[in-house]
Amino acid sequence: MTKKLELTVQIADDIERLMMNGTPITTICQNKDAPSLSKVYDWIRSDKAFADKILTARKIAAQTYLDKMITELENADNKSIAVTREKLIHYRWMASKLVAIYGDKQQVEIDQKVEITWNDPDVDKTYENEIKNVSELGS
Repeated sequence: MTKKLELTVQIADDIERLMMNGTPITTICQNKDAPSLSKVYDWIRSDKAFADKILTARKIAAQTYLDKMITELENADNKSIAVTREKLIHYRWMASKLVAIYGDKQQVEIDQKVEITWNDPDVDKTYENEIKNVSELGS
């Protein structure tokens, strides 16, 4: 019988730190001392605080990936430019999904309320009078 692995603060911090440094969670979980990928996903599903930490780590990792993009681009040569371009496209796409300021989507929110009223100073428009008028029309 195997021992059930519980999420500890140390395990959560280690995973979070590695992810912030740009290590994919699949790579982290391949380490023999790390929990399995399915176990980490179970923790993400069942523990909201841990899930929030993972999401934050992914957003910070997006910044790390963008920094890697600069290094990749500066070190690219004629032979590796096609591979570098593919990496840059992927890093940029991932950053746009995780960090809103890097997204391509521009959204304008308009909050308008339109109210149409007819004003007749000679007619009583109180709620009670309106109900009475509707009742009289139905008769």
